[in-house]
Amino acid sequence: MATDLADLLRSAMRRLPGPVSIVSTHDLEAGEAAGMVASAVVPVSMQPASMLVAVNQQARCHAAIEGQGRFCINLLGTDQTGLVRPFSDPSQREQRFTMAQWDYADTIPFLPSAMANIFCRVENTLVHGTHELFIGDVYDVRVKDSDTSGESDPLGWMEGGFARFGALD
Repeated sequence: MATDLADLLRSAMRRLPGPVSIVSTHDLEAGEAAGMVASAVVPVSMQPASMLVAVNQQARCHAAIEGQGRFCINLLGTDQTGLVRPFSDPSQREQRFTMAQWDYADTIPFLPSAMANIFCRVENTLVHGTHELFIGDVYDVRVKDSDTSGESDPLGWMEGGFARFGALD
């Protein structure tokens, strides 16, 4: 019964478009950058400015965020689909931070070419099922200037594939 319910929920959620971002951090134990693709990224509040990311507890990035206590949400554009596979496929882990220009802000890696970079400090967590929810207070935001960057549309995920988000007229 639980599997049927999980399959039904999975099918329902495939119809809900979500953003595609790369959550990045610095793994203190390994001494290197760590990251993962995430679509479960949600603003929590504007006072204080805060974001939530849901991370599978088995993911390497989970331990890195837990140990570091800080992370960056890099919101991707439609011109950055090539970055998704390395950050979602463990066998391509070595390529993750070599396929684009990454910069560092106080050891936290961020993708300057992303549509936006949202830097967070973990303030609260909640474990539920296979995932841990990290709620981070935002301490810095960098947004690409759409007037001068030739920016693409925000990258989304829906029905098991990439989607384009754009404003309706």
